[in-house]
Amino acid sequence: MAGLYIHIPFCKSKCGYCGFYSLPSLKLKDRFLEALKAEIVERKDYLKQRSHCGLDPQSPTPKDNPVTTPISTVYFGGGTPSLLAIDKIRDILHLINMHYPVAANPEITLEANPDTLSLDYLAALRETGVNRLSIGIQSFFDDDLNYLGRKHNSTHARQCLDWARQAGFSNLSIDLIYGLPTSNAEQWNRNLHIFFEYGLPHLSAYALTLEPNSILTKQIELGKTLPVNEEEDALRDYEILCRRAAENGYLHYEVSNFCQRGMHSKHNASYWFGTPYAGFGPSAHSYDGTSRQWNVSSVEKYIDARRETARLRDQRGPCPEVPCPEVPCPASEKEELTIEQRYDEYVMLRLRTHWGIDLKWLKREMGERFATYCEQHAQPLIAQGRLSQTREFLYLTDQQMLFADGVAEELFWE
Repeated sequence: MAGLYIHIPFCKSKCGYCGFYSLPSLKLKDRFLEALKAEIVERKDYLKQRSHCGLDPQSPTPKDNPVTTPISTVYFGGGTPSLLAIDKIRDILHLINMHYPVAANPEITLEANPDTLSLDYLAALRETGVNRLSIGIQSFFDDDLNYLGRKHNSTHARQCLDWARQAGFSNLSIDLIYGLPTSNAEQWNRNLHIFFEYGLPHLSAYALTLEPNSILTKQIELGKTLPVNEEEDALRDYEILCRRAAENGYLHYEVSNFCQRGMHSKHNASYWFGTPYAGFGPSAHSYDGTSRQWNVSSVEKYIDARRETARLRDQRGPCPEVPCPEVPCPASEKEELTIEQRYDEYVMLRLRTHWGIDLKWLKREMGERFATYCEQHAQPLIAQGRLSQTREFLYLTDQQMLFADGVAEELFWE
């Protein structure tokens, strides 16, 4: 199985804390959509070029064994994908179905902001085939939302959830942000109470992080808004989050993600399992099992690059090879990963999850030296109570989940 990620870079305005690439204007939307559709078609063979995870250097090369990989997940991220008109979303999904082998009952997620939603929009969206929503609630309290620079209020936050259910969405996720200086333990508990009261199947919760050059960071530096106590407040709220989630029967399946049984994000889980995926749009990343590539973080350059790619394709003429190699895009970069880099990525991503590091898989897919190295370097961390081991698996202890990246570094290849 494989996944597709579609980056819609437009927002109504830039939130103060946001570090993602987005554009607070829709004036380039139509030209962008034409470029996006061109990329989706142009790169239709990308996932055919690697038929396996590619961790074994002796595995067949792409030309030896091209295969058609079914698409099991599609994810519209942003930016604010819910700014797109329904017919534009329908067109993109139709194009994917025309040019890619889509598995039965794929998970199709669309990120949305409450202020862009209505009951009519959501009902029409459900008819397109989108079957999962990830809504950027962030908080159910207006003082938090004002601090973050969000466009919706607490009434919008609740109303859009009611509308989503009325429109037929049962697979719903929301984002919440903790560690806010406008909040405290009591208010964070109330935020979580509202979430659990709705009985939503999935929650993504993130600590407020001050991104370099963000609006919020600059405001704090100028003394125009409240400073953030990133460590103390975040740790307090994270402990509350983990405890409350467990009490309500939610599985803590990744550092920042919680779900009812069987309701994890299949698309995001594919990243943590190293499943190949193709990313379309400015700043979107792709992974084929042995290499990563990414598009330029500029809508203007992305549009120009797709036009140049089309010119080069026409100049090349019909392609005799199957799968047909991509025409090099002048606004994307590619990195071939060494087996040591792939080991580090596997450790970093899997350690963040409740599935943990599978030593047997490491031995089978990457070689005994990697499995032995990982297990040996894990022993001091086990003795310190930072890791636990069950048979062939290594896991973070509950107390270390928030520090996953730091623990992973101790296991990286030297």
